[in-house]
Amino acid sequence: MRRLPTCLLVGLLGWVGCAGSGTGSLSGTLYVARCTPDKDLGSLTAPVQYDMHPSYFVADPVDDLFRIHPNNRLAIRVQPSGNRLDEADALYINIASDREVAASLGQAMTIGPSSNTRAALLLHQLCPNAISELELDGTLTFSAFGSANNSPPADDFRISYGDRLTATFSLDVIDRRAVLLGGNGSVATTPQTAGHLAGDFDFSISRGKSAQKYP
Repeated sequence: MRRLPTCLLVGLLGWVGCAGSGTGSLSGTLYVARCTPDKDLGSLTAPVQYDMHPSYFVADPVDDLFRIHPNNRLAIRVQPSGNRLDEADALYINIASDREVAASLGQAMTIGPSSNTRAALLLHQLCPNAISELELDGTLTFSAFGSANNSPPADDFRISYGDRLTATFSLDVIDRRAVLLGGNGSVATTPQTAGHLAGDFDFSISRGKSAQKYP
């Protein structure tokens, strides 16, 4: 059973179904060791071309507990239509504080292990046998983020259903396990995943039925 990155679990546990309509793209290059039981996807020196062709876009706003400076959160998922969550390739973006994003509207924000925004690519369809998670480091730039308007956001700024999310991104695929633990025990120092992805999305968050089936 594949394990979701810890940084994304909070947003996904409370996921509700949404309409999913929108536009976007996600393409680039990928290398994934043991993509299938008997084959790698590309290599470190020759990654292969990848194009997700996303057509399903959902987001889940998660409000913090009532306090003076709440960190209202947002989880975003981008994927092709036609597959269940556990069978689909998907881009996950998890935002720990909506307010920080609103304050950076129009600016390239860092995505990484110690940043406000984390991201990962899951390849349930393309690489069901991958042995390493595909974490993503890079930049994400929102041109529309709900009611954000280049003014200092309120302390309790939040994303709500009906809000529009428009962004572009540029992301490197990282094997964090090799970076942090390579050479310890049986963990290889050579990355088992690599590549670069770029794209965009533009959609409005729509409330759907709980546990809605994906098209």
